[in-house]
Amino acid sequence: MMKRRKLRRTQLDQFFKDLKSLNLRAPKLGWVKEIRESLGMSMQDLGDRMGVLKQRIERIEKDELGGKTTLETMKKTAEALNCEFIYFLVPKNTLEETLKAQAHKSAADMMNQVAKTMSLEDQGTSKKSQKELVNNLAQEMLLNEDRKIWRQK
Repeated sequence: MMKRRKLRRTQLDQFFKDLKSLNLRAPKLGWVKEIRESLGMSMQDLGDRMGVLKQRIERIEKDELGGKTTLETMKKTAEALNCEFIYFLVPKNTLEETLKAQAHKSAADMMNQVAKTMSLEDQGTSKKSQKELVNNLAQEMLLNEDRKIWRQK
């Protein structure tokens, strides 16, 4: 299971890397309006294809720009425009980097709790030792795919 998850992360990271290289951005007017107008289709035409009034098309275009549209509406609109609606999230970093950073954060939080207790008992450890322990704990959490990684925000 662990190898399969790692493989899938690697595959997704490559997909997102390729996707980011395309530098895709939504058009200033939104996809619906941009495609509709490029096809020479009026709001009335699109409304007729969708079985709705022209005013509904105005609302769809406005909602798309405002981020208030639903996935279902976008699917139906795409279909009426002879398009395929594709929806996905694009991570800010690679999934692998996100996982490692979260493991490190989680390990540091755990170490801070232990360090506080130890300093109260006058058994504090050096910053260098703490850093090494955090790195080791993060590695162990990653190796074991420990779900505690996600308990810290």
